[in-house]
Amino acid sequence: MTAFLSSLHSNIFIELDSGCDYDSIANTPDVLRPCSAPLLPFVHSMSALTDADFAPPTALDLPRSTVELSDGTDEAANKEPEIGEDGVPLLRTFAAENEDMRVEALHLVADSVAQQRNLASSALIYHPVTLGLLVVAFGVTRQWFSDGHNVEYIKVFTTFLGIAMAFLAGIRLLCGPYIFEAEKVGTWAWLDKGRSVEEEEETGSHVLGDVDEVLLSKFGPDHIGVIIFRGVQPAPSRASPTGNKKVRRTQEPSKQTRMVIRAWTVRQKFRRKEVGSALMEEAIKVGKEKGWLVGGIEIAEDHANSKRILPTILNGALDRYDKIAQQTLDKKISEFEASQEKGRKKR
Repeated sequence: MTAFLSSLHSNIFIELDSGCDYDSIANTPDVLRPCSAPLLPFVHSMSALTDADFAPPTALDLPRSTVELSDGTDEAANKEPEIGEDGVPLLRTFAAENEDMRVEALHLVADSVAQQRNLASSALIYHPVTLGLLVVAFGVTRQWFSDGHNVEYIKVFTTFLGIAMAFLAGIRLLCGPYIFEAEKVGTWAWLDKGRSVEEEEETGSHVLGDVDEVLLSKFGPDHIGVIIFRGVQPAPSRASPTGNKKVRRTQEPSKQTRMVIRAWTVRQKFRRKEVGSALMEEAIKVGKEKGWLVGGIEIAEDHANSKRILPTILNGALDRYDKIAQQTLDKKISEFEASQEKGRKKR
């Protein structure tokens, strides 16, 4: 029974590394760079906010010492990849400041959201209640085609196969909203969310700067990781105590400014290579330079991968990735504070 279900389960997945030459596999809207490909395959991997959970399928090694923070110019992003002593391209981390690089970042984030569909599907398929219902369905089907002495196993098998396929199709449909969520996340509207006056009044938070900070990691010709963050502080009052004059919006950080991470993801086959950790370390450095760390660092409640479609009992795996991401962030903050304290002691 388990082997049979596993075989059927594989029918609703398409391998990520299927030879597609396009950076974005998710069905993103045409506000991003268009792609003239035929119907894009659905991705197989689950991408979360951290790279600490999946074993990599290759023996590729990305040394931490190869990470550099470039200046975000076209030259910095498009220059030929440097080759290390062992012949492996060096990992580069740089600020995505032009439109093309930000599109690449949004593609990575949108893909990570679409890939949550697979994890949600697996949670449904292998849940004890679901497996129990399938066993009951098989028993009823067997009883239906039995006359008390003989069982028509061919009819039992074909009927149960139809039930199982309908079951998998229903799961695919039920988890489909993750694709629609990916379409929302992979847009300029999502990137600029929270910056309008109306949104500031609703949330009580003021976003610093004109755009979010975006850091990309590049290995050879491929963009393999991204982190998106911003500086946030309490929104200023819209009027003076007399109610006559409006207060000017400020772009300067205050003692209450905090750094908020909105997206943090790495392609699956590059996880457990310290790519996500390197991104976070560079993001903390940028936040420090901009004065955003006074109020601390946090992962946004509505981060890119926060959407939950299924009931809470079935979201354990997704929630576990959020927990791992928070633990990784806490570790990097502790390491950064320790290095800052060590630097002050040397002085």
